[in-house]
Amino acid sequence: MTYLLRISALLIFSLAVLPLGQAEAAPFKGCNARPTSKLTVNVKSMGAKGNGSADDTKAIQRAINKVAGTGGTVYLPPGTYRVQTKSKSRLTLKSNMTFKMHPQATLRMFPTDKPHYTVLRISDVQDVTVTGGTIVGDRRTHKGKGGEWGMGIFIMEGSERITISNVRAREFWGDGFHISDAQDVALCGVRAERNRRQGLSIIHGNRILVTRSMFRDTQGTRPAAGIDLEPDNPKQTITNVRIERSKFINNEGGGIIIAGKKARISRIQIQNNEFDGARPLLIEYAPRLAESHICSNSYKPFRRIDMKMFEKVSRPKHTIGMQKPCNGAAQKPLW
Repeated sequence: MTYLLRISALLIFSLAVLPLGQAEAAPFKGCNARPTSKLTVNVKSMGAKGNGSADDTKAIQRAINKVAGTGGTVYLPPGTYRVQTKSKSRLTLKSNMTFKMHPQATLRMFPTDKPHYTVLRISDVQDVTVTGGTIVGDRRTHKGKGGEWGMGIFIMEGSERITISNVRAREFWGDGFHISDAQDVALCGVRAERNRRQGLSIIHGNRILVTRSMFRDTQGTRPAAGIDLEPDNPKQTITNVRIERSKFINNEGGGIIIAGKKARISRIQIQNNEFDGARPLLIEYAPRLAESHICSNSYKPFRRIDMKMFEKVSRPKHTIGMQKPCNGAAQKPLW
């Protein structure tokens, strides 16, 4: 066998022994994710009313099931769609699909007394986009008093290549957006407003981008941050997160909290953001975060006038110059 034939045979063998699906993994397009099929299913064709009173949960789920796996789109035209959040009847998205809401479309949950709930569940799926519209929680009408885990969009169970674009999540008992186990997630132009616990929680994830977004008026139960990066147990890690060109306004617990007491947090970029209100950034138990990657942010304090809060890092006590300009190396994406 000639040298070239030997090399060709080796390459063929190498591809053959790759784990199933590894060579076929789709590239992550982040904010530029688009449907890959022309198939569009209007939820009203499946029986949804969008009149603000009818229960549209089953009709919308039928549309999701029809589009699942096709690369097509579920479309919600203008209207208010009432939905359930019970574990057996909540909306659950499937792989390889887009869930598109008109800017004047609203998903509004029925009030519940449950401490745990989710309006849109994204679990163990790949290549999902949610775009447009508003998702409204039951903070003002919640029937219970305990718990803090009512979520707008919940991304979990190893989901991959998830894009959330131009979605507004407001008034949830817990978080507007929640990521507990996912890879390659982009939140682009989202708004989290008046949620009770967090605008966005990141518990366990890799390669997460937050860009051109707004997190404001979070208050009600701790930590009450715009974004909270905080693993729940030692098996969870957070790495390769970029938060950029976003606004954090009047969040009771602060703009961004990074709490690494229970597990490792590494490779975090926080750049070109605007903070207005309580402390902008608190880092706890994560001393290895590179100073050079937290830069070119601005802070306009009000209510609590304490300029030092902009540079406070606790355990170990250490200050970082957050307002210094980013150099070329710091601006380079981590992945």
